[in-house]
Amino acid sequence: MRNERKADDGIIGRLAKGLRLAIGGKSRADTTSIAPANPDPNEVSPPQASPTATDLINEGLRQRQRLGTAAALPFFERAAKLEPNFHLPALMLGNAATELGDLDSAVAHYLRARDIRPNDHLIRYNLGLTQIWRGYGDAAIEELDAARRIDPSYLAARTAYLLALHNSDRVGSGDLAAAIREIGALYGEQRPANLETAQSARTEKLRVGFVSGDFRTHSVAHFFEPILNARQRDAFDYLCYSTCSQSDAVTERLRADADAWRDVWKLDDDALADQIRNDRIDILVDLSGHTEFNRLPLFARRAAPVQITYLGFPNSTGVAAMDYRITDAVTDPGAVADELHAEKLLRLPDSQWCFRPFGTRLPPSPLPALENGFVTFGSFNNLIKSSDTLLDCWKQILLKVPNSRLRITRVRSPQRAAEIVSQFARSGIVSERIECIAYKKAVPHGLQFTGVDIALDPFPYNGVTTTCETLHSGVPVVSMYGASCVSRSGLSILGSAGLGELAASSPSQYVEIAAALGLDLVRLDRLRSGLRARFDQSPLRDERRFAANFEELLRRAWKQHRGEG
Repeated sequence: MRNERKADDGIIGRLAKGLRLAIGGKSRADTTSIAPANPDPNEVSPPQASPTATDLINEGLRQRQRLGTAAALPFFERAAKLEPNFHLPALMLGNAATELGDLDSAVAHYLRARDIRPNDHLIRYNLGLTQIWRGYGDAAIEELDAARRIDPSYLAARTAYLLALHNSDRVGSGDLAAAIREIGALYGEQRPANLETAQSARTEKLRVGFVSGDFRTHSVAHFFEPILNARQRDAFDYLCYSTCSQSDAVTERLRADADAWRDVWKLDDDALADQIRNDRIDILVDLSGHTEFNRLPLFARRAAPVQITYLGFPNSTGVAAMDYRITDAVTDPGAVADELHAEKLLRLPDSQWCFRPFGTRLPPSPLPALENGFVTFGSFNNLIKSSDTLLDCWKQILLKVPNSRLRITRVRSPQRAAEIVSQFARSGIVSERIECIAYKKAVPHGLQFTGVDIALDPFPYNGVTTTCETLHSGVPVVSMYGASCVSRSGLSILGSAGLGELAASSPSQYVEIAAALGLDLVRLDRLRSGLRARFDQSPLRDERRFAANFEELLRRAWKQHRGEG
């Protein structure tokens, strides 16, 4: 009988925000061995006449640590040939292929591992996660659902499952809310019974703590920096708790502007709760939700008198101890949204986002169609957001606008790209009109909009940062909205920018708006020429106004806590 170690939840290769691959063994930061013993990776093993599959896997992991992932492949392949009915070689080959960017091959290996060991939650999780990155939403939901059912305590699978559900056009708001409540309840169960509720030590200023792993070049920082910069400094102290070791120039800007900075990524939840109490935080703001480096278990412990979630995750956390979520009346309208949230909703008067662009401000380009002789539509979001509903709309748009092109960026799966091209071809759209740009061949950030006349927002999971970047570059965005909060981001952003006419309430209207714009180059040119100025003059770029409105919500939450509201 094979001697195996119980698999740990190690980490290998970060490819998507909030999601990491699990490896059937220790993480690279720990040890490379999955055998019962933990051999020193620098120690030369005595030669063996007939190495076992486990020996080969261990050697492959050692080679990976020394020389890189490609060096490990021959050892994993030999192990798979030696023991074709052993799941670990297939799992390791899948992980290696993922690290090397060959997601299609990775799925083939994971499917082999799943066939051998269908009740292994790590295999199902890795397979589901890779399907997300490839753009196969239904397959991802199936695998991640299986992973979370096999091991209900495995929160990584539940988090990835939530993401996949948000991208599906077959999942309603009620189903999303139910899945969120489930994972929120699990966080609540992790709260130690002897932990005391935080008590405020009120001073003249409100002391506000922000917890995030995204204080760096990241989508969250685009929207958090305006709040930090434009705050009323004589009324608020802002403390930043960074839950991630990564840092860059944006990190240094934020660190310099904060009233206090805490690198807390090494602290467990109990120690971090103690730190927050020692800092006398009145209001603690979660900027992650169910994304990477989140500390929702900390919030489940009631680390501060008032706890608010905002920005990082476009929905409820489901955590009972999270008091409020900051949003707006367009994204989360009325009583229906209130009922779907574990938190009370605090609504900003404009959009819930205020965007600060990073990097060099390139001037908007002239209308590409005037030079090209055809209109180019573009999609700049992850392919997982391209639902069947959306793809059908794109086909109809291209059919209505003669000779038009579609550029799809961030493509990680040649197989998925080929399927989309073939699907369009069956509708009479030749392959030359579809350009799929591989993720690794993407142009430098900020230049991806070059040559695109009109951007097409995904559905049901609208873009936020991408939409703001696109509008700021001078490219109009056509969006479609639905009932869930993730499908109403485009409506909120376009409305705040004075572009509400580009937001559609149905697939047919989405097609009509995009096609009409593509067929009227005079209107399109006029819209593009003034788009950045319009965007810059909107509430989406008015940092002082936004910060003041944000602070008013903080005051309101504090007054309600004290029974004054």
